[in-house]
Amino acid sequence: MMWDETGLSGLQARLAHEMLSSVTAFATGQGVRLVRGVVNAPDRRGVVRVVLWDGQQLDTSVAFDMPLTDTHGGNIPSGDLAAALRSALAACSEREVEVAPRDAFGIPVIDASAAVHGFVDQPQFHLSDALQAAAAAFSVSEEPDEPDELRLRGFLLLDRATCRLYLDTPTSQDVPPFGVDLPLRDEDGSVVVGVTGAHAVLPVLLETGELERMRRDVHDPYCRAVYDLVDWLTGR
Repeated sequence: MMWDETGLSGLQARLAHEMLSSVTAFATGQGVRLVRGVVNAPDRRGVVRVVLWDGQQLDTSVAFDMPLTDTHGGNIPSGDLAAALRSALAACSEREVEVAPRDAFGIPVIDASAAVHGFVDQPQFHLSDALQAAAAAFSVSEEPDEPDELRLRGFLLLDRATCRLYLDTPTSQDVPPFGVDLPLRDEDGSVVVGVTGAHAVLPVLLETGELERMRRDVHDPYCRAVYDLVDWLTGR
């Protein structure tokens, strides 16, 4: 089977979407933890149990019980829960795992309610959370009835404060994408999840030609042009 450039760009876009879930892996000082399971916590309404393991030995598994709502009854966004889980994992000691109660499968269970609610009150996101959120806004999981104005073809973390998204349009899927630089931190240096307005304003800037004013004179072998929206979005 011979693939044309449009077909190949679609394959890359689907892979980029699939890889987004790996951006926010649960890293610890000793390695990376994978998700073994997600189930409801028995006899605990509104609580989900997430089981992590090292991907090699099942006896490394640890389960964390996490509330789905905050102390006021509002739902906690899934991205926030994932970030809170990373914090709970990092703070979990070997001793805590040893003395934890076990479920029916012998998996130690840690109550992460306090960690989750503490995260909701004072969020501390990881840089990978910001990268995942910025790229996910343009990611397409499957072919829609009508193609989006912009589609994610790829992404790259440039430094500790900036990411570059590689995007195309319904009429440019047979040529290299263009790159857009977005901020991942605010003016105080704190990590921000979700670049407010980028998804809505980019199509307008592209259609009106205003995006050309933000073009950078840099070479990137992964795209045909680079546009810098960092200062524009942060008001610097």
